[in-house]
Amino acid sequence: MIKPNFFLIGAPRCGTTALSEYLRFHPNIFITTPKEPHYFSTDLPSFRVVTQLEDYLGLFAKSELQPIIGEASTSYIYSTVALDNIYQFNKNAKIIMMVRNPIDMAYSLYSEFFSQAYEDQDSFNKAWNLQADRKTGMILSPYESMTLQYGEICSLGKHLEHVYSLFPSEQVKVIVFDDFIKSTINVYKEVLLFLEVDYDDRIEFPKVNENKIRRLQKFNIFLQQPPKVISDFFNYWNFVRITKNFILQHVHRWNSTNIKRHPLSNDFRRELADYFQDDVKKLSQLLDKNLMYWLD
Repeated sequence: MIKPNFFLIGAPRCGTTALSEYLRFHPNIFITTPKEPHYFSTDLPSFRVVTQLEDYLGLFAKSELQPIIGEASTSYIYSTVALDNIYQFNKNAKIIMMVRNPIDMAYSLYSEFFSQAYEDQDSFNKAWNLQADRKTGMILSPYESMTLQYGEICSLGKHLEHVYSLFPSEQVKVIVFDDFIKSTINVYKEVLLFLEVDYDDRIEFPKVNENKIRRLQKFNIFLQQPPKVISDFFNYWNFVRITKNFILQHVHRWNSTNIKRHPLSNDFRRELADYFQDDVKKLSQLLDKNLMYWLD
């Protein structure tokens, strides 16, 4: 039985897709397709591409030649059970976590969810103010309410504290998004060192997963929220579900175009800074790195 020995657990919109794609082409590293099976996020059923252990392990069946085997499901960082499930599955696994200014991360995450039709609010400010009502069920969400709790998802200090409560620090590699952007090659080399594989002389690091909007949003909503009879058909057979997600990735790529986000207002940014202040302080202490400048 081939089991993954490292997990890129997120956080979302922090460079995880880019890093996983760079690692995928290393001759000694295997990354699953799809890269985000979300198998261990059992509390987020809509996210899970693979639900059976046999099917999950089957994703790694072709990895016999590579010593480093992993996947990159960003839901693991904010799922309430995924990290515990991973620990029970392989307590010796190495964990890679990427962190980012939570204000920028939250705004980027909102944009991603809106483009995928998980979010129906046309501004981040509106979506942010609906979090409490969505959590209590007073306002129904187009998607699982947990996935739209931007403040909770982006509280990275809290999430890293949970990681350290399970895995020894020597099994955990934390990457600050700022460092990843500033010197991608150096961070890439650090990750290879952490995974104990040789540098493969890679010097090209193209941009991956830039901010997007959908050209045809109504078509996108239909794809994400199809009629029940179609949805039931896709979800009944697991192999069909995996194929559906693979096809959707290509359709979304065709239906997408890159765009720059409008800057947040100063008042709203200050509100977000106040919200995340204590958590950024906690993250700074855990990493022994002053990140409070994020909130300036």
